[in-house]
Amino acid sequence: MAVKTSSLPPSASAGSLSRVGPGGALANPTSGDWVPPVADEIFRGIYTRAGTGASEVLAVTSAIDGEGKSTVGLGLAVTVAQDFPDRRVLLVETDFQNPSLARDFEFDPSPGLLNYLLDDEPLESLYRSTAIGNLHVLPSGGPMTNPGRLLRSSLMAMAVALMRDTHDLVILDLTSILVNSDTLPLADLADGVIVIVRAGVTPISLVNKAVKLLDENKLLGVVLNGARSSVPGWLRRLGRL
Repeated sequence: MAVKTSSLPPSASAGSLSRVGPGGALANPTSGDWVPPVADEIFRGIYTRAGTGASEVLAVTSAIDGEGKSTVGLGLAVTVAQDFPDRRVLLVETDFQNPSLARDFEFDPSPGLLNYLLDDEPLESLYRSTAIGNLHVLPSGGPMTNPGRLLRSSLMAMAVALMRDTHDLVILDLTSILVNSDTLPLADLADGVIVIVRAGVTPISLVNKAVKLLDENKLLGVVLNGARSSVPGWLRRLGRL
């Protein structure tokens, strides 16, 4: 399995971005001036190496929690929307148990995706506008303790199909592969998957286990969060799984 790799250096790692914004800018993504001086190139490199096309669904996940996947998903959504103002970008939160996207954007967590799955509300009415005109956000609408039945339902598959119709790029912020069994069925709905790994934290055994569970034809690459230099040997060995 050939796995492309990108890396986020410590100066602009996903962990630091989640606290102060890309490139160290103390800006909120709802303000309209979230133009990252350093991280835009990092996220641009990620979506370029991943080979994102003109119209697709991209899933962002990790092996375990705390690796910066949600921040990478947010950074990718913002950067693509800014780089391609003619493309409609949708960032979707699928974590019903520990939602955070609404807090990041400072709006109410509900209504959201859960309201479409439970109450049959029109999906487009649940999209949230941002200060970036072509970027929309769909929060989970949670919390909900046992969302598995909904996430694995035909309604969820229909929701992703509807998202394809309304947006050129849909980014699904998934839960972690080894933490939540609902992640893999959702990853199957995507055209491609990016896995986030925190350097020096995530054991290689867990990374190997998580990657092997994914459809190798959909795995676009691994993003190393917090790398100090080049991708280390243990991560490069993923290419020989």
